[in-house]
Amino acid sequence: MTVKRSLRSSGLLRRTLFAVLLLSVAAAGCLPLYGTAGAASGRAAAEAYSQHSGPYGGIAVPPDDPKSGPADQDPFRSANGLGTPLLPQTSLDVTVNESVYGPHIKLPDGTLHPVAGMDQERKEDALTVYTSTYGTYTSPFDDRTIELIVTEGIIVDKISDGKKGTYLPPNGYVLSGTASTKALLQQLNVGDSLTAVNIKIPVLPTKYVKVGDLIIPVDRVNGPRNQGEAVLFDPGYGASTRTNPWGIEVTFQNGRVTGVKGILMDSGGKFIDNDSPIPKGGYVLSVQAASPYYADLLALAAPGLAVSMELNAYPMYFASKMAYDAFNPRTREDNPAGWDDTNNKPYPGHRGAEQLIVYDSSYGASTGTNPWGGEAAVNADGKIISSGGNNRPIPAGGYVLSGHGSKMAWLSRYAAIGATVKINRTEKQVLLIFAPQSYLDKARLTAGTAEQALEESKRRFMDVPYEEISKEIQQVKQLEIQAGKHLEEKGVEGLTEVLAELDGKATRVHYMNVESRTVENRGIWIRPKEKSLEEVKRALDKIKAAHLNSVYLETFWNGYTIYPTKNNITAHNPMYGGFDVLQAYLEEGKKRGIEIHAWVENFFVGGPEPGPIVERKPEWSLLSRKGQNYQEDASSGFRYYFINPALDETHDFLIDVYKELLSKYDVAGLHLDYARYPGSGDFTNDFGYDGYTRSLFQKKYGTDPLLLHPGDALWAQWVDMRVGFVDKFVFRLAKEVKKWKPQVKLTAAVWPEYEIARGDVLQDSMNWVKHNLIDNVFPMSYKLDTSLVVADARKTFEIAKDKSYVTIGVGSFIDLTKDAFIDQIASSHGLGISGSAVFEYESFFDQGYDKNTVLGVYRNEAIVPDSDPARSIAAVLAGQKRKVKELYVPFKGMDARKAGRYTDEIEEIVKKLGGEKNPRLNPGRLKQVRKSLASLVKDILSDSRLNAEVKERMLYDLKGALRIAEITAAKSGKGGKDADEADEFNETGVTHAEDEAGEAHE
Repeated sequence: MTVKRSLRSSGLLRRTLFAVLLLSVAAAGCLPLYGTAGAASGRAAAEAYSQHSGPYGGIAVPPDDPKSGPADQDPFRSANGLGTPLLPQTSLDVTVNESVYGPHIKLPDGTLHPVAGMDQERKEDALTVYTSTYGTYTSPFDDRTIELIVTEGIIVDKISDGKKGTYLPPNGYVLSGTASTKALLQQLNVGDSLTAVNIKIPVLPTKYVKVGDLIIPVDRVNGPRNQGEAVLFDPGYGASTRTNPWGIEVTFQNGRVTGVKGILMDSGGKFIDNDSPIPKGGYVLSVQAASPYYADLLALAAPGLAVSMELNAYPMYFASKMAYDAFNPRTREDNPAGWDDTNNKPYPGHRGAEQLIVYDSSYGASTGTNPWGGEAAVNADGKIISSGGNNRPIPAGGYVLSGHGSKMAWLSRYAAIGATVKINRTEKQVLLIFAPQSYLDKARLTAGTAEQALEESKRRFMDVPYEEISKEIQQVKQLEIQAGKHLEEKGVEGLTEVLAELDGKATRVHYMNVESRTVENRGIWIRPKEKSLEEVKRALDKIKAAHLNSVYLETFWNGYTIYPTKNNITAHNPMYGGFDVLQAYLEEGKKRGIEIHAWVENFFVGGPEPGPIVERKPEWSLLSRKGQNYQEDASSGFRYYFINPALDETHDFLIDVYKELLSKYDVAGLHLDYARYPGSGDFTNDFGYDGYTRSLFQKKYGTDPLLLHPGDALWAQWVDMRVGFVDKFVFRLAKEVKKWKPQVKLTAAVWPEYEIARGDVLQDSMNWVKHNLIDNVFPMSYKLDTSLVVADARKTFEIAKDKSYVTIGVGSFIDLTKDAFIDQIASSHGLGISGSAVFEYESFFDQGYDKNTVLGVYRNEAIVPDSDPARSIAAVLAGQKRKVKELYVPFKGMDARKAGRYTDEIEEIVKKLGGEKNPRLNPGRLKQVRKSLASLVKDILSDSRLNAEVKERMLYDLKGALRIAEITAAKSGKGGKDADEADEFNETGVTHAEDEAGEAHE
């Protein structure tokens, strides 16, 4: 009988046990909980442990918000999300076979062979197992011996040259055979599976911290602490970890624990953030409460305990096998799980839930899959050449591996560029192997791809740094040769340093070949946690270095302001200790040329605590169908509080708050968020059912809306009325803002699924745009697949036309790959939208996205399009002249005569702006510039002899300049007809009943 004893427990069991453990230790008084909350606090902690570091930066948001995660519509998505996470191990699963005594190795043919020793000197005619406990290498050997490197139970290398011995991987072992056993091992191949029977193989993670005898795998260094993760912080991260309460943090210096901080409560019964100081020359290990290592660390950690660590960023070997579900599925019979029985048609690409599909080049040009998965492309040599995305082109002679759910997670973990792929059609199995040579293959592939991409950029006359990229490609090639020589002569010893340099250069080359516009909005959303001027300076220095130009600073959130206020319903958030963080951002932002916008959250005023507004004005609370004054997250039990958009009093209050804000501070703009209701879910507990709102509807339609449900005759009217309350507020606010401070921009972060949003969260943001109320609209497209983000950007762009700038919101907090993140930005920019904004600050910098964006898509510094429209138009035109001279003529896309003609036309427009040095726009100049730009666009469109690619590039830039002029013209009339439509809206729109009822209410 064979029994496999897994050292890993299921995620569900782990979470259940942890909740029980947390309640038990809290009841026993072991959990450091202070105050009078007692067992209730323990229950709160048990509920809250599943709230990782928050969807972003430790901030709790309502479950329906795009900021709570990817707003996708995966037809297979379940309560388990994208599949079971792959947990790190500290030893291989132990296989016990009671039919044999002692350690054995089981070969692929099923035969068992005894192991004579473990981490001992070799014996004649015997098998020996070596682990990293033995050292870095086995002892040298002659031609009578052969050794196999094994990881994850897979042979990843065969070593016959034993002059240096064989490298011992921390994540596997070496099987050594001498004399007669050499022949036994020689018949085996790379990719074959071996099973260690009755042997416990110690496995060390690539990155780990050892506290006492407890080895804890490190998920990341200096990054966000997500659910179940362990993060190591060093002083390069900042003064402290900035983590929420739900974890344990161990501070250590000079190899010893110096401090421990667990889940704590203050005297008022509120949980205290971990947020441990990071000592100079020391570290903080932060382990989230859902981690399988949390309980052991909590029991073990104490000052004085020995600590060591390993942070190897370049594992020499890793491998994995996975069964695939179908190969080139074309019919229902090929893959029944890939068939949509409800609609009697295949799912895109015939890929079903939790499946791994293999497509080769005979399948077609691409896989045809939907956005809800992930793929890796394999070339004809069996090497992975790219990963991420869906509906990928299938390489000639190669494959695409396409996964959904846990199979997508498997690809994300193992399908590294340069890895070798083997397909076993008989066993229906995919094998991935990464070895030292794979790093060299990755560099060679990257350099080759970069050369092809650079030639394609030349063909398309793209504006990229050709000379610099060419130099980097040559350096990658030289380093690849050096690394190969090192591997051949010295083996893996010292190879890490060589690989670090090689990988850094390859990464630079990969991200440099992207255009970087000099006029665009580059925003970032920030919840300010800074409590001193120095901290604000450091944050803005990072933002400036990343070439971002706009900050959307969370200024009114959870019912508090971030500045001193005289309003007696809200309050200055006590977390700042009286520090005016808004003023600090404004002063330091101005020094750096960064716009600071006040991001305000309108009707969302508390979570998970009610906050001061609900506490002081409970009658303003928004009620659900069931009479609750909160929206609840079913997974955590957290509650989120909104005030009622139907009440004139709430409108008055918010407008008073913003009036004080704008009167005291010179913010660049007021950035609206949560100008909506909570999500309606399945409509069994949607919102807006207080007595006042119901009476308004009853008065007009004679029906209590509490009796209505989707599909009923008056449901559309009930939706319209609540949408109208929000619209009424936005229309009124737009008019007031332009009256108080005409130069202040009014922008909005909105749901990008506009049709759904109107019925679900009762937000009709495109109505605000159509009425010319919004200066810049931000669709919050926090999604995994580029095609979905581009679709959101395109849809918004088409609706906004020349009424508003469009800035796509992309999510750095959802663990996008660097490639996917940059592709989303660049592809959206390709449509001609005004820019991109990153959600949010901590994840963007902590996960290192800034290091890649600044190489390419944000390479050049950029000016905000509407900060000075004349200067922006002049900059676009100056760029156009430069491209004619440096790209279009030298690359043979335009002759000198035509170049002179178009350059002259461009210079004439610049003159109408008042010249390059001091461009200015007044109504007369604006009219002339619009006319001249439109004429130039028309001329280029009709130029049949102009190179098609050059025409496309010129039109892209000139249409962008024209759009700035058109939007400027549209906005110059604000405060007149368009803004006054707020009054017309109340007289003729769906909110007329509210006004009548409001008078009666008064």
